[in-house]
Amino acid sequence: MAGKFAMVEKVEIEKVNDKTVTFATRSGSKSGNPDECLRRSFTCPLSEIWSQPIPGAPEPVAMTPGAVGNLFLSSTGLETRTDDGFPIYGAGTPLLRIKWPDNAAGAQLLGELTVLPSSIVVHGTLHGAAFVDIDLLGPDAADAQHITWHGARGVTIQLTARGARRLHLGDQAMPVEVWPTKITVIGAPKSDPSVSGTVDLLDSERAGLAQDFRFTRHREAIRLSLTPDGFAAFRAVPGASDAASVSHRASRH
Repeated sequence: MAGKFAMVEKVEIEKVNDKTVTFATRSGSKSGNPDECLRRSFTCPLSEIWSQPIPGAPEPVAMTPGAVGNLFLSSTGLETRTDDGFPIYGAGTPLLRIKWPDNAAGAQLLGELTVLPSSIVVHGTLHGAAFVDIDLLGPDAADAQHITWHGARGVTIQLTARGARRLHLGDQAMPVEVWPTKITVIGAPKSDPSVSGTVDLLDSERAGLAQDFRFTRHREAIRLSLTPDGFAAFRAVPGASDAASVSHRASRH
């Protein structure tokens, strides 16, 4: 297969036939409102997908319903829209670069910063309906949380009984899946608790697409995947005492 391709991180394969593949991933907005960046389904010709392994690149997603992974799309494939006109998140911007299988250009730096959070607010839609705000360090959220975000599926939040009642989900503590359009972290780098910073983990100028952090009690330190702009938001620099070594991100999405 000739040509260059961009990597979309991440998608979930929904349907495959001999001509097309339907996948779900984060969409872009038509109006500029981030609340339009929801999980949506896209259908693309198989001819516009690079499905073979690329040396030095992340593995491509398997063409199997339910599989989650990286999808390599041609420039034509990146133009795919939903039936109601929503684009793939990052399409038509520098966030998605046509660069594969030549993976030498366009990598972006990412690092991990240890942050002492004072607030972690997830803003998003519950069951595809109403938008909610849940502070993971507030009374609606359980002490222990494990938040995994990669753009193909929502985040799971452990609610207290109070949180379940507020969201009209019953009277018992329970997990709930929210599709986030913002995850706003306010806090300080562990190395300097006197500094205050704010970052939206869904702002791809400041944060990596993939986020995975957990804590067992409120205000416990967490590690965030950030770009240099994200580090600057906390007045920190990659390589500081509370930052992991910087790595290259293959594609900005």
